[in-house]
Amino acid sequence: MAHSASPDIIVYICCNCIAVSARLPRQWQQDGAHVLVREVPCSGKMDGQYLMHAFEGGSRGLCIVACPKGECHLAQGNYRAEIRVSTMQRLLTEIGLETERVELLHVSPDEPPELLEPLVRDAVQRMSALGAISFPAAG
Repeated sequence: MAHSASPDIIVYICCNCIAVSARLPRQWQQDGAHVLVREVPCSGKMDGQYLMHAFEGGSRGLCIVACPKGECHLAQGNYRAEIRVSTMQRLLTEIGLETERVELLHVSPDEPPELLEPLVRDAVQRMSALGAISFPAAG
């Protein structure tokens, strides 16, 4: 399956919040979008600048999968992720983009593993519906 050079939607998933038996493809095509999954050691390690670079690289949406509120394996990582997602959404609004282009999902490793993929695919579907990002020409 051929994919574009840069993904349309990137899913950053905390390796601590997924069940050992949970399976999520590393990349796939959905609704005309190339989706790429990247595991991170903790959702709290997601820096706003790092997230903005994904948009600069051509991505149209970002999904961050974190531990449930109050259940972070590394103290407050999911709380930090929530703050960074809110900040990203505010920045997107300031530049005229939809806040729905960044989404935070909370998943517990105790949940049945088969629930992870449909949850992520639903978020991807919502982002795909927004279409590609087009910035107005500088004038």
